[in-house]
Amino acid sequence: MNLYEKYEQAKDEYLASLKIVTKSKETYREYNFALGDFGEYVKAHGGDEAEVPPLFIVGWRNEVKAARGLGNNTIRHYLTLLHSFFKWTIEHKIFTEQPVGKGDFPKKEAVEYDLLSEQEIEKILSGKIPPDSMGATSVRNRALVILVLTSGVRVSELINLRIGDLNFKKHVIVVRHGKGDKKRFVTLPNLAEGFVGEYLNSRYGANDAPKTAFLFDYIGEDGKAHQFTRQNITRLVKSYVYRLTRHAGIGTHDLRHSYASYMLTHGVPIQEIQALLGHENYSTTLIYASQLCPERVATNLNGIFGYAAN
Repeated sequence: MNLYEKYEQAKDEYLASLKIVTKSKETYREYNFALGDFGEYVKAHGGDEAEVPPLFIVGWRNEVKAARGLGNNTIRHYLTLLHSFFKWTIEHKIFTEQPVGKGDFPKKEAVEYDLLSEQEIEKILSGKIPPDSMGATSVRNRALVILVLTSGVRVSELINLRIGDLNFKKHVIVVRHGKGDKKRFVTLPNLAEGFVGEYLNSRYGANDAPKTAFLFDYIGEDGKAHQFTRQNITRLVKSYVYRLTRHAGIGTHDLRHSYASYMLTHGVPIQEIQALLGHENYSTTLIYASQLCPERVATNLNGIFGYAAN
């Protein structure tokens, strides 16, 4: 058995184990992609080695950065997944050495946020559909964009939302996230509720919408409904927002940032935003807030410390 065959066998066993340990499809997809991608490098460069050489990690890292232009934070994430995989293989006596070292991680990049202006947010919330859009698809896209913008759900949470996760009577959304599908509750505002309801009526007509169906899906060439991927959603959001506001590059996560910023500028306490965003640590929300809306955070701190401008 050569190195590639040994790696592939370990990868398959690990992914099978991962399906049992975690219910998160998004986590499984991320590991499947990262391990498969690194496996191609092992296939191209490996031989009869018993262990994965640490230089393979360096070579693969440099290759994906040069060929695809991946950012440091993305590469750091993939290396974290590889480190966890090799830790598992060592625990299960498949490999004996950890090839991913601390020095392999590139420096973390500061995140620059691209936010919608209040005018752009309000234009989206008005429910106006881009002039070059039409039909049921545009109704779906409007409901999707406005739901994200008024709830702050993550893209991984959005693609896994099912119709039954929306409680129209209590005006809440049950969001599942992370390992083991942890649950949190997000407010479903009347505005989003109305547009989502209109979309469901256009999608299912007089029939009751199936509770287990994905809230947002698309019809493939086979005529069947398919679950959106992260990439599908990102392209959809960027296209919709640009055609309506002419603000380029706004993706799903940017809508989440804009949601947080909009609430901050309208006086919503950071503690409440923490719960709505699903941050486990208050410090995460505070850092997030200080970057998104420094004026609001500064005003709050000045009030706390009794500072008065001259």
